[in-house]
Amino acid sequence: MAVLIKVIRDSGGGLPYLRNACNYIRDGREQGYGYGGYGLNPYDAGAAYAQMEAVKRYYGQTNANPHIHFVVSFDGSTNTAEYAAYAAPLIAGYFKDNYQVMWSVHPADPDSSHYHTHILLNSVNLQNGHLFHSGRYEVNGFCCHVKAITGMPYRVVYENKRREQ
Repeated sequence: MAVLIKVIRDSGGGLPYLRNACNYIRDGREQGYGYGGYGLNPYDAGAAYAQMEAVKRYYGQTNANPHIHFVVSFDGSTNTAEYAAYAAPLIAGYFKDNYQVMWSVHPADPDSSHYHTHILLNSVNLQNGHLFHSGRYEVNGFCCHVKAITGMPYRVVYENKRREQ
């Protein structure tokens, strides 16, 4: 069995798309499963958005990819809400020293017993303003971290979206 790590990149949509993503993470929180964040207020989607936007403006990165969205899906042997809620902050913690990040645990669908963790990463590094480019090298470091936490091999899938602003 393996952990599936989906990397969702958006090259358009700008800051409004970032606001939608913050709301999506908040919706997962409202379902009563695990949620949290680092470097921002994860309990208020509007505040989280404003804090991410402030970092982008400070470094002049408002036209860049607004965020990176990871979905970490666990295999059937460990796929419970409790395990996903336990693993989510450990997995998202990979980014906590350099990026604003928030996460929530969602069921795959309303009638499902399969859970996955959504991780929303501000693409701008808090320390130096550089962008997280989500290339294979950068993503591989995250994937190795996920493997160390879960003890399971991983498979990576990239999903590229293009939204108009």
